This record gives sequence, C-alpha cells and structure tokens, in this order.
Amino acid sequence: MNLKSNFSLVSLLVLAFTTGALASTASQREYKRGYADCSAGRWDQEQHGASYKKGCDAAEAKKNSGGAATPDASQAAPAEKPFMDASVPAKDKQACVRAVKKQTHNPKVVVIGAVSSEANNTVTLGVGPEKAPWRCLVKRGKVSDVMSQTNEGAL
Repeated sequence: MNLKSNFSLVSLLVLAFTTGALASTASQREYKRGYADCSAGRWDQEQHGASYKKGCDAAEAKKNSGGAATPDASQAAPAEKPFMDASVPAKDKQACVRAVKKQTHNPKVVVIGAVSSEANNTVTLGVGPEKAPWRCLVKRGKVSDVMSQTNEGAL
C-alpha cells in the first residue's frame, strides 16, 4: 500500500469513529430531553425519535411508580452531573441567568445544564438555595422563553 492509500484508510477510520461518538451523544441528548419534557408534562412523541420516546417512557414509569424509577443510566448522565454542552455560548447562558433573575426576583441563579440545538439552546438553571429548576430557551443571547420546571400542582 502506498502513502495515499494509508492516509485514506486512516481518514475513513477517524470519520467512522467520530460519527459513532457523535451519534451516541445525540442519542443521549434526545433521551434526556424526552425525559425532561415528559417529567414536566410536555411531550410530542410523534415529532421525535426513539431515544426521545425512551426518555419519555422512563419519565412516565417514574411518575406511575411514585418516583421509584430512575432514568436509564446508559442513556443519561447521573442526576448529580447535569449535561453541560460546551457548544452553548456563554452569552446565551448569561442571558438566561439575567432573565430568570428578573422573573423570579431572586439573585441566586446558577446554570446547572445546557443543551445545544439549531432552533434554540436549552439552558437549565437552579434558583435559590434549593436550586429549584428553571428552563430557558435562548439563541444568540436573545431569550425566547423562561419557565419553571417545578410541578406546582403537586405542591
């Protein structure tokens, strides 16, 4: 084999490995998004893939069992380590912190998770000493939606 053939073979192997790693990450993000959406009572399983549906099913199982079930560890990160997508810009996270502080009138707001998307980035924030969960949709520093993730009907 000549040098050009070796280079092509190495390039193909790198591409195959990278594509597989990205697919796994995308699958995990979709699972977590499905789990979070269904936990909060929002879902549209007709618009999402299998990973989203599995996450939603896990959230429903937890809800139906009185909270005993947990998300599938092979699909989602543990609760104590929220998913933080490095591709979400700092200005988006900062815009969400400002928006949640303004809406809650609470200066203690921290970013606990972030997921990148083409439409809007989703930033999860913790408010106050209990780190009550809030969700923020943002793109290019402009916030489009801020919502509490607490099930206030259960309080």
